[in-house]
Amino acid sequence: MDYANFNEVKEGDKLVADGGFTCLKQGQVGTVVRTGTGDLAIPCDNGHHTLDGQVDDEGAVILGLSLHGG
Repeated sequence: MDYANFNEVKEGDKLVADGGFTCLKQGQVGTVVRTGTGDLAIPCDNGHHTLDGQVDDEGAVILGLSLHGG
């Protein structure tokens, strides 16, 4: 799986989850939204899952999420 790049993902993009989440099913697709605090997120079983919390140590790759159709 080629994970999405945090610096390239934007509101409206569709991301697909791998199997490493408790709030997202494997293969679940979510549309990126901007929260009230300005964070990028996708809807999940707990409301929304912010993307910045999934970014790797280099600050680019969103672990566990790839571009849908990408």
